Amino acid sequence: MVFKQATYHLSKIIFIFSAVFCLSGCGKKPPLPLPGPTPGIEKPMQLSGRVMSYQTNPEGNIDRMILNQGNQQYEIHFPPHLAKHILEIAKINASVRIRTSRRERGDELISVTSEDGKHVFDAGKIPPPKPSPGKEIRMDGKISGWIRNPQNEITGFVIGKKTVLLNPEESRTLVPLLMKTNRVEVTALERDAKDGTVNTFRFPPVMVTEIKIDSIVYKIR
Repeated sequence: MVFKQATYHLSKIIFIFSAVFCLSGCGKKPPLPLPGPTPGIEKPMQLSGRVMSYQTNPEGNIDRMILNQGNQQYEIHFPPHLAKHILEIAKINASVRIRTSRRERGDELISVTSEDGKHVFDAGKIPPPKPSPGKEIRMDGKISGWIRNPQNEITGFVIGKKTVLLNPEESRTLVPLLMKTNRVEVTALERDAKDGTVNTFRFPPVMVTEIKIDSIVYKIR
């Protein structure tokens, strides 16, 4: 009897101890991890050098600068709508100071300062343009020129003082037909060019939605 009674009290002690332990610790949440750097982004970097050139995206919009610092060249990216503001300070062959952040795709421009420090452009002060499909326009006539990439492949054409760009699949399908026809009808969307974008094509590019060749209409997605 004594042995059973001692066992009973020991069990009660273990149960009470477990309950108190859970109440004091089980309900606590694990500590939050300490804040760290955003993945893919490093701390800002200061560069000083000479602007060698500018490069463009497939639509012909300037969106990169090549900066020479000593014996090293940096490719600095920025959104196309900032190009006009950057070019006002960082003309080709100009010496500038640039603040960048290192991202997965490369160096992203934060600010650019003229060599004498009198002119500064902060990329964060210019918001991106509001999304807009553009104004619908129609062109009818002969193709006056062809757009080619560095590999000499045709990527578009010129009609009515507008540049019509085609993706590789559209080029493979439509270019042989366009070369044989004397007249083309094009329906496209024209974007407002006042947002700071600088395009390098002779004629502004438009987003084609429909091409009519020899009475056959080709819808462009």
